[in-house]
Amino acid sequence: MGSMQTVTPKILVIDDVHANLKAMRVLLKDIAAEVVTADSGNNGLAMALEEHVTLILLDVNMPGMDGFEVAHLLSEMEETRNIPIIFITAFQNDEEKRLRGYNAGAIDYIQKPVSPDILLSKIQIFLNMWTLRFGLEQEISRRREVEKEIEYLAQHDALTHLPNRRQLHIEIERMIDRTTRTKEKFAVLFLDLDGFKRINDELGHEAGDAFLKDVADRFSSQIRSFDVIARYGGDEFIVLLSDLSDSLALTNRLKQLTAQAQQPFSWEGNDLTAGVSIGISVFPDHGADGDTLIKRADAAMYLAKDAGKNTFRFYTDELNESLQRRLLLERHIQDSLIREELEVYYQPIVRTDDGLPVGAESLLRWNSQDLGAVSPAEFIPVAESCGMIQQLGIWVLRQSVATMEQCPGIAFSVNASALQFNDNNLCAELISLLESGALAADKTAIEITEGLLLSNTDDVDARLEKIRQMGIGLSIDDFGTGYSALGYLKRCPVNRIKIDRTFVAGIPEDTESVALVQAIIAMGHALGLEVIAEGVETEQQWHFLRDEKCDMAQGYYFSQPLPRQEFIEYLQCSR
Repeated sequence: MGSMQTVTPKILVIDDVHANLKAMRVLLKDIAAEVVTADSGNNGLAMALEEHVTLILLDVNMPGMDGFEVAHLLSEMEETRNIPIIFITAFQNDEEKRLRGYNAGAIDYIQKPVSPDILLSKIQIFLNMWTLRFGLEQEISRRREVEKEIEYLAQHDALTHLPNRRQLHIEIERMIDRTTRTKEKFAVLFLDLDGFKRINDELGHEAGDAFLKDVADRFSSQIRSFDVIARYGGDEFIVLLSDLSDSLALTNRLKQLTAQAQQPFSWEGNDLTAGVSIGISVFPDHGADGDTLIKRADAAMYLAKDAGKNTFRFYTDELNESLQRRLLLERHIQDSLIREELEVYYQPIVRTDDGLPVGAESLLRWNSQDLGAVSPAEFIPVAESCGMIQQLGIWVLRQSVATMEQCPGIAFSVNASALQFNDNNLCAELISLLESGALAADKTAIEITEGLLLSNTDDVDARLEKIRQMGIGLSIDDFGTGYSALGYLKRCPVNRIKIDRTFVAGIPEDTESVALVQAIIAMGHALGLEVIAEGVETEQQWHFLRDEKCDMAQGYYFSQPLPRQEFIEYLQCSR
């Protein structure tokens, strides 16, 4: 709380006669105030604005800007309108001028020649009034500061300075109102530290408090400005997370919070560590009010404790199962190569005019010893999110090269994730395989997505161009499904596009699918590109694509994806 401030009052004397200013200084020397002077109306106005003046003694009869005009201008400015003005005048009993002075803002008149006693008495009265007013303003200001501090303490935890339970409920109601209007969702995270009791018991409450403050700061560093973190009590925290449209982003934030709790904290030579168990409830799925959402997040937190601590659980079985499935896949895929659970299958690519195989697409398959067969649509995003996709991509490429040696005349295409173009690993591996003689550039293609084309970064462009210069083909997979990359095809070094299976599925019955497929074939050929149709399943589709001069096709009508040996046997039977 602030203490009472002592300020010396300041008197401004405005007079164009320097002798009068000097005399006034002498007269006021015993007054407990600082005296400043100005020798013109203009200078007086400037000093009144700059000097934080308490009282003005103003000569009426001055050349240029007289006292009446000075007073009038002072009354119009926010900073000076409340400064008391005493006119010093030589006019004798001129009622008209007195009235003009009062209208201009003066509060008193003193006639020349000035009576020292009268002047000093009046000045002292005004200074006393100013002292009372200043003290009152200070007291009001002090009380406002006290009220602010009391309000802050009522809303915040004294140890961590985070919002407390009371403020948390206010924030939850605000978020409910906001997300109800926007038809969105938000999550309530109930965080309970694992192992905090041991820290308190072994090192004392001072160490425990220091650790809580440090953990609170670390948690806060992971929270966005529009989210909320509060201390709920003891070693419990509540986090409100909005924008739940991206489940992967939510998973990553939960991981970041658990990682922050495990960071060591040094205390008198001891490294303190703990974990955190997190329960999650979602508005409006699990409750329409703050109390219900917190209770259900609390219940989910105990599920996390039961699961071994330092993890998280959702209140709903559905969300919890989905998230746990992702985490389960992430754990198992790390060991999939070591346990030899991965295998590359090859789906033949045939010439459309005669159905003879000319190539194959390499497709990764995962048959987990513990989880069984896992769909690529499920495990590829997991591999990308956990950093495994680079390693898996190189492994698939090497397996395909080994198969290529047993399949002369057959071209192979290998899918590459957009993440594989974030560094030079893929290009370096291709160069190594070319230099060793294991890879035939003219029989190899890298399949990319339209989204990669639109990334439009210098690094990606450079790596695509580098692959082209090696003589390796570039193919755009699932063309036409998500982006409009037609303009980019003019300058992108691709030589093949693949019509997505969703368009092929509708031909020849669906007129819109027919028009789209015809347009893609015509556009590809106009740009000098080969066109492959994916997902061909019927003889009618094959005949339509043949009639439209589509170059190649793949799909179950010709063959499903096959393990290496079965693919080799398929090729032998097809010749």
